[in-house]
Amino acid sequence: MQYYFIKHSINPGDKYVSFEADGYLELALEGKPFRKIFYQGEFETDFISGYYGFSGKAKDFFLSLHIPHLEFVPVTVHHIKWEESMEIYLMKVNKEIDAVDYEQSDLFQLSDKHIRRIRKLVFLNDINENIFKLKNLHHSVTVSETIKNKITEQGLKGFEFIPVEKYKF
Repeated sequence: MQYYFIKHSINPGDKYVSFEADGYLELALEGKPFRKIFYQGEFETDFISGYYGFSGKAKDFFLSLHIPHLEFVPVTVHHIKWEESMEIYLMKVNKEIDAVDYEQSDLFQLSDKHIRRIRKLVFLNDINENIFKLKNLHHSVTVSETIKNKITEQGLKGFEFIPVEKYKF
């Protein structure tokens, strides 16, 4: 089965929360106090923050899949220029798997096993999950081709899908 990393794609004018707010979003996801978070832009989109902050429409879509290891944390964000706020929903994926075929992949890892560089990434063949976090790769969400197609069919905006075999950093 084909797998993809989902990434935030911003078009000119889209509403988005800047990556500088990721630390505050992480605190919110952990249920800790955080300072006021701002967004900018004016056009509706569904993937609002690179920290997996979604619109209500995207949250409802993911919940409709009945995947037990997904949960959402609501966060109010405020427009940077005018008196307006909106609710975004941070997706928490509580399923982390070690899907990497280390013999076929070309990775750089330190002794803590966290992946620091990817030149070539190959997954094991026996993965049977639709949405998961990749063990040892900080802040990544992977989806199956089935989920990718459903997101596309729903017309959700702001999603970029990077095939696992093309993902490098």
